Amino acid sequence: MALKISGETSDYEPLPEGQHNAICYRVVDFGTREEQWQDNPPKKRTTLLITWEVPDVKLDDGRPYSISKKYTASLNENSALYKDLVTWRGRPFTPEELKEFDVSKLIGLPAILHIEHNNTDSGVRARTNGIFKPDSFEKTETVNEQQVFDLEVYCEEFKGNSTAETKAMCDVFEALPEWQQGIIEESFELQAAKENSEATEVKEEASQKGLADLANDDKGESEEDVPF
Repeated sequence: MALKISGETSDYEPLPEGQHNAICYRVVDFGTREEQWQDNPPKKRTTLLITWEVPDVKLDDGRPYSISKKYTASLNENSALYKDLVTWRGRPFTPEELKEFDVSKLIGLPAILHIEHNNTDSGVRARTNGIFKPDSFEKTETVNEQQVFDLEVYCEEFKGNSTAETKAMCDVFEALPEWQQGIIEESFELQAAKENSEATEVKEEASQKGLADLANDDKGESEEDVPF
């Protein structure tokens, strides 16, 4: 059965419409699974989730509002991820920059989010309809812990290749919201790893690339003041 994805539910009022200063604090590799959109046939899709906190908008308990956007893990010029990264950094990628793209560079970076509201069966939901370049790309501390969840590293723990890095990734997994953990648990990569088979074979069958494919060796910051 295809996994039908739904967003995080909340009793809080949606983030107000308009533009907001935000800081990226979490990137999660969801891996590959079958997803179904409306009445379309289910298809394999590799996705990742980027989450920002909005320091100027506070919840009742004083914490900053958080908002996420899920992407197909692709840097094709027509993909939503590519388009949002280009407007976020303020200029297109060169072919060489795309080869060196490391998604973990997004952590701690400010952005300007354009928020719109959608009416859904569960009420009004805020969605990120644009990401734009801030005045400065200075790395910024966040109230929420800054995290990158790399599924490929996490899977190594279940394939008998336990290291300090895989143990640390287990800690990151445990800190994720339960709904995000559930999506990861259903990924083909993790299921294969738990069956003690090669998760890379599953990735090769998927139509899109995952977080591990996007995050290559860090060659340093791009020219000018663009950090990714």
